[in-house]
Amino acid sequence: MPPPERTHAVLLRNLPLRLLDRARQHSDALVREFAFVVHGGDDSGVPARLLEIAADSDANYANLNPEAERLCDDALARGEEFLDVEVTVPSHFRDHILAAVPVLLEVEEFCRSGQMLTLVAPDDLRAFWVWYLGEFVRQIEGQPPQPWPT
Repeated sequence: MPPPERTHAVLLRNLPLRLLDRARQHSDALVREFAFVVHGGDDSGVPARLLEIAADSDANYANLNPEAERLCDDALARGEEFLDVEVTVPSHFRDHILAAVPVLLEVEEFCRSGQMLTLVAPDDLRAFWVWYLGEFVRQIEGQPPQPWPT
C-alpha cells in the first residue's frame, strides 16, 4: 500500500474576489478558444500544451476544496471585495505549477501575436496570477503566507 499523499494547507490572505472571478473567466475563455483551435486540426504547439495542462489540472485538482470555492462564491455574491481562505493541496501541486508557468508565458505571447480572439491578460490579472500561483509554491516550500497587496 502506498504511503498517504502529503498535503499542504495554503492560506490565501486578502484574496481579491473580483480579480479571482475575472481570472477564472479569462482562463475559461482561453481554454474554450484553444479547444476550437485544436479541434480545427492544430493539435500541436501552444494551444495543445495549454489544453493538456487544463486537463491535468481538472483531473487531479478540481474539487479539492469545494468548501473554499463555495466561501469565495458566496462572499463574491454578497459584494465582498476580499477574503482569507485556506485550501489544501497535494505536495506535488508545486511541481505542477512550476511546469505550467513556461506554457502560460507562451500562451501570453500567443495571445499577444493577434492570432486569438481572447486577448492577453491585462496587467492586474497577470499580477493576480503571479501572486496566486506564487502563494502555492511559496507555502508548499514552507514560507509564510503573503497577503494580496491592496
